[in-house]
Amino acid sequence: MYYQKKRQRRIVMARAARQRRENELPYIPFGPFQIRFPFIHYKIESVEFIQGLILGVTALAAVPYLEQYLGLPYELAWSCVIIETMLYMLHSLLGDPVVPGWITPTLPLTIVFLEGFPMGKERIQAMIALQMLVGLVFIFMGITKLADKFVHAVPNSVKGGILLAAPVTVMAGQLGEGGNMHKYPLAIVAGVGLLILISFSDKYQEKRKNNKFLDLVARYGNLFPYLIAMVVGLLVGELDVPGLELGTFIKIPQFKEIISQVSIFGVGIPPVSMFVKALPLALVCYVIAFGDFVTTETLVTEARQSRDDEYIDFNSSRSNLVSGLRNLILSIIAPFPPLSGPLWVGMTVSVSIRYKEGKKAMKSLLGGMASFRIATFLSVLIIPVVSFFRPIFGVGSSITLMFQAFVCARIGMDYCKTDRDKMIAGVMAAVLATQGTAWASAWALAVGFGLNIFLSNWDPRKKSQENVIEEKTEK
Repeated sequence: MYYQKKRQRRIVMARAARQRRENELPYIPFGPFQIRFPFIHYKIESVEFIQGLILGVTALAAVPYLEQYLGLPYELAWSCVIIETMLYMLHSLLGDPVVPGWITPTLPLTIVFLEGFPMGKERIQAMIALQMLVGLVFIFMGITKLADKFVHAVPNSVKGGILLAAPVTVMAGQLGEGGNMHKYPLAIVAGVGLLILISFSDKYQEKRKNNKFLDLVARYGNLFPYLIAMVVGLLVGELDVPGLELGTFIKIPQFKEIISQVSIFGVGIPPVSMFVKALPLALVCYVIAFGDFVTTETLVTEARQSRDDEYIDFNSSRSNLVSGLRNLILSIIAPFPPLSGPLWVGMTVSVSIRYKEGKKAMKSLLGGMASFRIATFLSVLIIPVVSFFRPIFGVGSSITLMFQAFVCARIGMDYCKTDRDKMIAGVMAAVLATQGTAWASAWALAVGFGLNIFLSNWDPRKKSQENVIEEKTEK
């Protein structure tokens, strides 16, 4: 009788799994990837596409970093960002249901690393070495599938500690000397305030049901917070009046200059010594990026649980591979100081929230995310759009970072189930957030795992009940 019941349960679970797979978007299988093309495998979501056309120019907030720390002129830096933005589309193309972004919290460490080399060819080589190693670490974790095991095996307190460090680091950077909160305080507060309101306020969600304008603001996620920040910044004099360049409509990247001045073919292969110097930082960058995989898993799980009409397949190994490919390609062609990360938290949250409203709001989660990034690529090519929004690049970057801080804080706290989890996560986050040296992350991990073992808060030989359930569901 026992075995009969057990067999029946297995049959029911198998049927449920098949049903979920039947509701998955069609794709072309290619190894670990699921290849999907717009209009063929998914429809373009108009709301996300419009947001991408306007908000996509915030990708050009990376231009100042390329100018200041790699010594590139504006036009060449813009060309490099176009290539970086094009690679965003790899995620939806290969089946990764995210809105990708930068590994933003690593920027302070990357800048310190680059400043250890003289400006010019040598510094560009240092950036190539770092980004190439970061890409290879991502790919290694994806090929070996250690990423999946890593995500599930790491204790909750360590996950929480990694995520809780992000708000501290971000706020310290924004409020510190030279931070954007000193340059554009009112514009940033207005933008972040509205974004938090439409994303997390229960009262706002209740009122938008009977108010078309409030509903419109919420549906367009990041768009109105960016626009209100721009309006406030102009009114109080924190931002310059935008210009509008008319004439040439499409920006053609300076491919010749990229190859000769920035790529590995022009500046040469970095010496072995540079790779040795960059290795500790590359490992630290992966540890920090790991927090994005944790966040993505949580957001996708929440979206999947909200609807039963679509099976959403998030695979951390696949996400590692795609992120690794982006970093590897950029390291060869156009090294990029913010690095290529697996997640733009703010926009992923925005798309997920609208997805949860039902099939009428958004047919497919991946379609919504892909629509945004396709439009992003188009927006950085359109010269009038770029010229108009150029004054808000810095403000837009800060709004994104600070919203990411709120989201990471929420998810990080959710992982801390017990008092011991909270204690360990808090101490670990404090160590990680100091970022005094490139080894701060290594020390933070040692503290996190060490305290878990010392306090008998984690047994690596045993899987948590939650993970066991997840694995059974996936099979």
